Amino acid sequence: MARKSQPSKVKGSWIASHPRLVIGIILVLCLGPFVNKAVHTDDVLFVLAGQWIQKHPADFFGGEVNWWSSAIPMWLANYNPPLLSYFLAGVASIFGWSEIVLHLAGLAVAGGAALGIYALARMWCKQPLLATVVAIFTPAFLVSSTTLMCDVMMLGFWVWALVLWEQALQKGQGRWQFLGAGALAGLGILTKYSAVTLLPLLLLLAVLRTRKPGWWLLGLAVPVFMLAGYDLATGQMYGRGLFSSAVHYAQTTHITFPGGWRASGIIDLAFVGGSLLPLLFFVPWLWRPREWLAGGVILLGGLLVSFGLCSNVKLNNAAPDLMQYWGFVVQAALLTAGGLHVLLLMAAETWRRRDAVTLTLVFWAAGTICFATVLNWTVNVRSFLPAVPAAAILLARRLEAFPRNRPGDRRRLWPLVPAGAVALAVAAADYLLANSARTAAAQIMAKYKSPDHTVWFEGNGAFQYYMEKLGGVPVDIARSGLHPADIVVVPEIGIVVHLPPGSVGWVDHVQYGLSFGVNIMGGDQRGLAGFYGAHAGPLPFIVGRPPNQAYNLVRVFLTMQFKLPAAESGEKHPDEIPDLSHATCVTENRPVYTASPEVIQQIQAVNQLAAEGRVEEAMQRCRELLDADAANPMALTSLAWLLTTAAKPELRNGGEAVRLATRAVETTHYRQLEPMQVLAAAYAEAGQFPRAIEMARITRTLAFITGQNEIGDRNLKLLGLYSAGETIAEAGLAPNGIPASPDPMSPPP
Repeated sequence: MARKSQPSKVKGSWIASHPRLVIGIILVLCLGPFVNKAVHTDDVLFVLAGQWIQKHPADFFGGEVNWWSSAIPMWLANYNPPLLSYFLAGVASIFGWSEIVLHLAGLAVAGGAALGIYALARMWCKQPLLATVVAIFTPAFLVSSTTLMCDVMMLGFWVWALVLWEQALQKGQGRWQFLGAGALAGLGILTKYSAVTLLPLLLLLAVLRTRKPGWWLLGLAVPVFMLAGYDLATGQMYGRGLFSSAVHYAQTTHITFPGGWRASGIIDLAFVGGSLLPLLFFVPWLWRPREWLAGGVILLGGLLVSFGLCSNVKLNNAAPDLMQYWGFVVQAALLTAGGLHVLLLMAAETWRRRDAVTLTLVFWAAGTICFATVLNWTVNVRSFLPAVPAAAILLARRLEAFPRNRPGDRRRLWPLVPAGAVALAVAAADYLLANSARTAAAQIMAKYKSPDHTVWFEGNGAFQYYMEKLGGVPVDIARSGLHPADIVVVPEIGIVVHLPPGSVGWVDHVQYGLSFGVNIMGGDQRGLAGFYGAHAGPLPFIVGRPPNQAYNLVRVFLTMQFKLPAAESGEKHPDEIPDLSHATCVTENRPVYTASPEVIQQIQAVNQLAAEGRVEEAMQRCRELLDADAANPMALTSLAWLLTTAAKPELRNGGEAVRLATRAVETTHYRQLEPMQVLAAAYAEAGQFPRAIEMARITRTLAFITGQNEIGDRNLKLLGLYSAGETIAEAGLAPNGIPASPDPMSPPP
């Protein structure tokens, strides 16, 4: 039987004498600044479930949530068990639902998990405090500890289960400890289903330690019975066992990457390296100088050369040319090298000493990596959290292998400085991203909330939570009815519901720039990050400015009713998300501007004259129409276009074109895209390029909101033109004739 490792202590060191207090201080210093963090991403699902549990404790997922543009049962939206939500409900019942209270409770959970890592490390390595601090300073642990999701609580239950399990195996007669360990493992599974993949570790460690059956079999049966009972109970409650439902979802849903296996390999390794980043900083202390210098040069150089040769590999559909930008490639190579180093460390430790502890740690880390990259529906940093204790303890054990790494040698602590700095920077980026949604919701509702109309919104996550809290209503494409004067808020990232053309008019654009040096979600053509999901970006985080968080507001002018056809019986699996692609929107067939047949005939004549090159005559016809009706948007738009794009410079007049196009846009209440396009072009002709850029952006956004993607793509190209200081006439892009009529029911030009 392996003997318990004795922690090495520096004689007279206060830190060595008070390790648990040191852990607590580090956690408070690292997590304290984030206790007022806004509810963020999937935090919302756990908080909403907790609020439901407060009122219906026996029916934990009985409510509904509008998470994908339509209200669905909570059990279908939240593919995690309810234990954390019960915990949040209990805390909130005493102290309330403020963010500070919830995050302080999360800090306590993180403390329990960190102390569990320390307790396990005390048995398996000589520097348990170092292993624990390394674990805390991983982005996977630190950022997850600032969320209100279930990952850290699951990890806490798991490591304490393993602590009791190992203690029972070492004593040889700890039947109650086996049962307690099994119960904790079961609670881990009822916190997050993925903990079930860690159960084989208990079996592996017991077999390696005892080589025979024993009381540990009974302990192993406890979590199995707990999970089976939960699945049976939820099947009775919701018509489908929720664990079975989660398994079905994982089997049928998986994010793929456009670059195939090569893209998956780069992304998987980059997420391993980024999630467990401190291991990379410890390289000089884990290998002999010749090994790490030569190996580092070969590995990093080889990756850079490989990435250069594979510049055509598409890592993400939104930015297919990422591998052509060296700033991104260097960061991808560093994180990928970090992932390869983790695998190399696991292999080296297995080769060096094949004892029960090493094999357990290696299988632990390998199993988590396999689940996170192969079995999970998407790659994200949170999925690597269970591997953090195993990787940290492996690192500490590796440090023990080199005589030059003397116990108490403070030089070994220097890698913690950059590791902690990076983890805190990533946590700060996540903090600012979350808070931007809370700020946006507060400012939008303060300005536009009114008893005279409803403020609707699209999108989910933090923005949804705060909009609903302040009185906003989520658009439900299965049942919502929108009325004239209502406001709809549409986040620029992730337009979900397209509103009928002409049914809404532009109101406002609210933008929040996150001027921070680390980006964790989204990005631009030169760099994308996807901390919470690799579908958003192929690296867990990158150095660079985060994308602006923008929200677009439109006003409703026509009554709209959304409908979703009822699914045929037996058409879908009972635990599949409803298919929302067949939703329809019934609206009044009322044009923005009604013109008489005579006016339409005159505009057609203007088009014909312009097409024949008789621009001066076309202008005169427009002026005659405006003499009869100065607010005629068709004539205003046509004349502004001619004054903007005439081939003869002496006929162009940007200032007058701006006045005419502005009147046309205001007359149509920013509902019609053609006058807005003409106004942007007129601004450029008048030399007002910042205004031209802004109007082209507004036109592009309204086009995408109303599903007119062709016009949106056209304005995206015009944005580049205006940004370069060119006009349509100078670029020779003016077509013959006039843009389409302001009637939204007519086809686009």
